[in-house]
Amino acid sequence: MNILKLLKRDDKWYLGGGDLLVFTPLFPQWLHIPGLWDEAHFYNIPLKPLYTITFLSKDGKELKPKLFDTIWDPSKLIRRFALTNDLTLTETDVLLPNDSLSTTLHFEGKSQEIDVILWTAQVNDQNENTLSFFKEENGFLINREVKLRKKHPFNISLFYEMGHSSYSINLSEFTANQPKFEYTPFYEKFVGKLPDEIHNKGINSDGLLYFGLHKHLKIIENSEIKIFLSVSKTYEKTKENFSESFNTINPIKESERNWQKFFDSVPHFECSDKFIEKYYWYRWFELRLFMMKDSYSYPCVCEGPAYFRMPISYSAQCHMLETRWMNSSKVAEGSFLNFVENQNQNGSYPGNLYPIDIDRKSFYHADFGTGIMEIYKVHPDVDFLQKIYPSLIKYAEFFDRERDPEHSYLYDVIDQMETGQEFMTRYTSVDKKADMQMESGGIRLKGVDATCYQYGIRKALSFIADKLGKNDEATKWKEEALNIKKAILKYMWDEDEEMFFDVNPKNWQRTNIKAAVCFYPYMSDIADKSHLNGLKKHLFNKEEFWTSYPIPATALNEQLSSSYGEWKDKRMNCPWNGRTWPMTNSHIAEALVNVASKHDENLKEKAGWFIKRTIEMMFSGGDLKYPNTYEHYNPYSGKPCFYRGVNDYQHSWIVDLIIKYICGFQPQLDGTLIIDPLPLGLKYFKIDKIPYKKYKVKVELEENQFRVYIDGALKKESRIGNAVIVMGEGKILRK
Repeated sequence: MNILKLLKRDDKWYLGGGDLLVFTPLFPQWLHIPGLWDEAHFYNIPLKPLYTITFLSKDGKELKPKLFDTIWDPSKLIRRFALTNDLTLTETDVLLPNDSLSTTLHFEGKSQEIDVILWTAQVNDQNENTLSFFKEENGFLINREVKLRKKHPFNISLFYEMGHSSYSINLSEFTANQPKFEYTPFYEKFVGKLPDEIHNKGINSDGLLYFGLHKHLKIIENSEIKIFLSVSKTYEKTKENFSESFNTINPIKESERNWQKFFDSVPHFECSDKFIEKYYWYRWFELRLFMMKDSYSYPCVCEGPAYFRMPISYSAQCHMLETRWMNSSKVAEGSFLNFVENQNQNGSYPGNLYPIDIDRKSFYHADFGTGIMEIYKVHPDVDFLQKIYPSLIKYAEFFDRERDPEHSYLYDVIDQMETGQEFMTRYTSVDKKADMQMESGGIRLKGVDATCYQYGIRKALSFIADKLGKNDEATKWKEEALNIKKAILKYMWDEDEEMFFDVNPKNWQRTNIKAAVCFYPYMSDIADKSHLNGLKKHLFNKEEFWTSYPIPATALNEQLSSSYGEWKDKRMNCPWNGRTWPMTNSHIAEALVNVASKHDENLKEKAGWFIKRTIEMMFSGGDLKYPNTYEHYNPYSGKPCFYRGVNDYQHSWIVDLIIKYICGFQPQLDGTLIIDPLPLGLKYFKIDKIPYKKYKVKVELEENQFRVYIDGALKKESRIGNAVIVMGEGKILRK
């Protein structure tokens, strides 16, 4: 299977494959012209503009390229332009592993002579965006000092290169900074060549600095020009990256090899359901796109494009689950270790790890405990447990000390932002002005999600302590987990309504607001068979949660709920009052499979349908060609929040759901490996090279029969509905 070909499409522009640099503009405006003028991001710092390319005829008239074709795959963006009636241009843009953008211009048509000008216009502002530069033999080396949060200066170095015969650098007062040649000083100064001048002084240095490189080109068969833009934190590293890129014989093939190497490092998956198959591979593309291997102390995945391109604690729990299926555990473990390294003095983990500083005020609730144990199931590493154990203790103690002053074993949410789920009646039920509160300390709510996450933390601490031979501590943490479970059942479970609810600590009354988090106790052993009817009663209620594209994060029959993302008559960017979020659906999928496995086998079909439906939702217009991952979707139509612009957003764990439940690969903490695919009516699937301890496992399904291979040897055969133990001596239906 050629994964690059599988993911090929005509509407996408994201470029990645390096480390610090990505080209992922949210709302690009200039893709219809040659070059990459829209912003790239270095960490989460916007770099704009990048560059454009102007073409002049032999008599000096500008040729106006007309875009007529776009082809994209993870390794490249190809655009074809008509320059004249007898001259076409194919531009191929790639992002190389060393954070260098490469543009290859390929000309086809009648032999003729043209002039090519590569140029950019960089803002020079002494208060915010200071520039310095050097004219090098091959191009321009530009240093930018950017003022970030707290006005910290941050240096970014850029090297522009095109084999050239003339150049010009000109300072201008501010004007429209657009890729229009007539706005540049070169428009008037170009007479067969640029003037080879540097005019950057002026009465002051503020303004636009125009950098231009010119090349005279005689078009013959298969004429090409290569352009490079290398970016790094120091000019020495930038020049090193440029030299490496410049000496790359075929940048396009190098980018293809880079991406194929990554796809080869994850389990290979094929499936008769092409939506599932394609989304599996598309998801791995997204994870790699926002993966940083060397930028932080540990490799990790960022939450999304633009300002989301940093480690964020709310999504780190997801990345731990998905990237554990890579050959190495480094990214999965690193996604947590970066927060351990930057732990706050009070024991909490910061919400956002910015490039040069930590946002100590930011905070998100997250279930790191489950992620830690899930990593261990696939890559058992006691050294990792040893490293994180003291930090996890401090985290649990922070919650006991600062989020449960009553020692109730229920834990406080103190503002709407820290759950990652803002604008919900969950919060306004305890404070009418909660939706106006964007900082810590505005409200107090004993949250079902916050408390369930802490249950997972305590279970993980007990497990780790046991593995480290700390028996007394293991018992202590086990008892704490049990106390949390008892408190949830006592205070949060409503026997009449048959639902778990948040609790208002002012009066210890349940809020009775129906939200998706109310089902989180079903993800573990907190809920038992006596709570099963409550799940069915509410989750499958079409007036509440079971919509065409379930499930909305707040029940649609709650006050202020909106399927359109409107909160009090205003459409919001991140509304959780009635939209379907892949993050929420990941939790609900876990709850459904857990309940089905333990209490009601008949729910397995519904669980399978739910995961499949979630995947189908993330294809624009239901078209197989256009997978996506937006933040949230309409629960009736499945339409995504295009208006938000944030695609390929990584806070859910779809790859993990596919491997665990569609393919049925379910390792247990006691070393037992269970294979139990959900009944989806698939004609076939094959997943190969699943890393499991020191082994590689393959599972194949044909009709209802499946086979399991370990290191190439057939170990078990069975059928859908009849789970098998492949390794270990545990019991079937054990979470």
